[in-house]
Amino acid sequence: MSEWWTYTPGDFLMFSPRVYVRLIERYNLDFWPLQLVFVIGMLAVIVFAVMHVRLAKIALLPAFAVAWAFCAWQFLWLRYATINWGATYAAMAFFLQAGLLAILSFDTDHRIAVSRWRRYGGTVLVLFGLLVHPLLDLLSTRSLAAAETFGMMPDPTAITTLGTVLAIRGRRPLLLLPIPLLWCAFSSLTLLAMEDRGAIVPLASIVFVAILLLTPTRP
Repeated sequence: MSEWWTYTPGDFLMFSPRVYVRLIERYNLDFWPLQLVFVIGMLAVIVFAVMHVRLAKIALLPAFAVAWAFCAWQFLWLRYATINWGATYAAMAFFLQAGLLAILSFDTDHRIAVSRWRRYGGTVLVLFGLLVHPLLDLLSTRSLAAAETFGMMPDPTAITTLGTVLAIRGRRPLLLLPIPLLWCAFSSLTLLAMEDRGAIVPLASIVFVAILLLTPTRP
């Protein structure tokens, strides 16, 4: 017990970084080109919802619900849980998030947040999660075959959801923040244990969301 201080986060990792990357590569290969469908489809729904197209506003939260459920089932439950037992509980949380999204989707009158900072900050997170996050692998040792995309992988799905929720006016959508934030914390710790430079991304997302929530809500 006197030697606990000698442990590092990597000592608690149940798999090697290579195994994790290979898992994502095979997962992406199995579903290609569904990645493009998720990203382009979600981007289109968000853009049209901002333009006040009623059908897009109705489809906004259900589309997110589908993404969270798919990610929970296909990646966390069927794949990631085979190398990390904690992913089983994460999958349950993702299914819960999908359920919350489905319940809140009955309110179709989604209006843009009053706070300018919330609007702009949420937009930055959405664009980052959809378009920038998949390219982060170019800055690491991974190949694009292991790119993490919205709807397929937890990190970009959580980040994009955080951005969208922040940009929506009202208190009820804030119920959708805890699970994505908890996932970002879990992901950051896991990537830190893997000595992956990408650990800064989910951590920075948490800090960014906290700053936006604490900014004044004046127009």
